[in-house]
Amino acid sequence: MTEKQPKTGNFAAWEDLVVSILSVNNYSLEKTYCCINGLREQGLFSPENLIRWNPGEIGSRLKSAGYDRGRFMTGLFAQRLTALGMLVASTGPEVCTKIISSTDPTAIKALLLPVHGIGPRVIDNFCILREIQK
Repeated sequence: MTEKQPKTGNFAAWEDLVVSILSVNNYSLEKTYCCINGLREQGLFSPENLIRWNPGEIGSRLKSAGYDRGRFMTGLFAQRLTALGMLVASTGPEVCTKIISSTDPTAIKALLLPVHGIGPRVIDNFCILREIQK
């Protein structure tokens, strides 16, 4: 497993959120962390990129990052990251960053659970990575 970055700064929260989204459906956090450098290099932790990119672009970048779970599953996760980008576009990057960087599980759930593809397992992963008590 690649070593995680310290839990400081807003960027770490976005990393943890995207990793949490990608680490479901029989795919562990550890397995996703094997792709962490590629995901960083591809810009997949930037909320501004998630706003701008369509599912095809995100899927291509996931594959280039080493996160290739086959055409269907990689496309599914690209759609989920696109849905996150839509939330960021409608709510605003600053507001989203403030909430996901907080330690308030109620606010985090209220923001994220309405997003397509984010359910209790993603929230659990995110709280584990952020060391948030639920």
